[in-house]
Amino acid sequence: MQSKLTRMIVVSHFNEDLNWLDLFIGDKIPHIVYTRSSDPLISHGLLVNKGREAIAYLCYIVDFYSNLPSSIAFIHAHRTSWHQKDPDDVVVALRALKWNKYSYMPLTSLKTQSRFQHRSSELQDAVNYELWQDVLQKELGPPPLTGVQTHCCASFVVTKEAILKHPKVFYLNIMNYINSSQYSDQLTGRTLEYTWHMIFGQPAIFNLKPCDLFFCDTNGKISVELAEKYAEFLSINKITDRHLF
Repeated sequence: MQSKLTRMIVVSHFNEDLNWLDLFIGDKIPHIVYTRSSDPLISHGLLVNKGREAIAYLCYIVDFYSNLPSSIAFIHAHRTSWHQKDPDDVVVALRALKWNKYSYMPLTSLKTQSRFQHRSSELQDAVNYELWQDVLQKELGPPPLTGVQTHCCASFVVTKEAILKHPKVFYLNIMNYINSSQYSDQLTGRTLEYTWHMIFGQPAIFNLKPCDLFFCDTNGKISVELAEKYAEFLSINKITDRHLF
């Protein structure tokens, strides 16, 4: 069955306050929470405490692979954080976002980088290489020789089409690999942080400016107001943003 939803927010939760998600009720964007908490008040998907946000994202993709909405926001459960920059509030990021402009859209302007190196003295580089070789290479080809530079911290919006470019078993294999890995959550989760953009079709060196991603005023300041006016224009004219970006 094909989903009629156009947007969905997928939240990776551990012990954060989730009340801020209610702000999206008026925006008519539903959300689903995948939690590593044992709190009985969190009634959504319960995960094994492995792989940090990567497992939550992969679990959603596997669970809904045949029924995905048009665009999915994959985010952490905190509204603000040291890595949520320009804008520094994920609610602002999602409300000011130019949804559907690109097939993959990071929600923070903070950057990160890493390498994929066999038997490296840097354990993260070695884990990156091993995970790529074991579960990513069949779909993505060899790891990038020059490493990666991309937006930080695994908070992004991706289209259904970008997800469906890979078979469901590809995502299931990554999830199983992380769940059975001998390495720490920090290491395996970070490898996915460095590779989500490539999984969804972007080059290893990937950098977008804030006003490429978000509505901005004439001074270059991110503007929810402009995004709302744009949404009103679409509604009045009964067109979708896919026709304009």
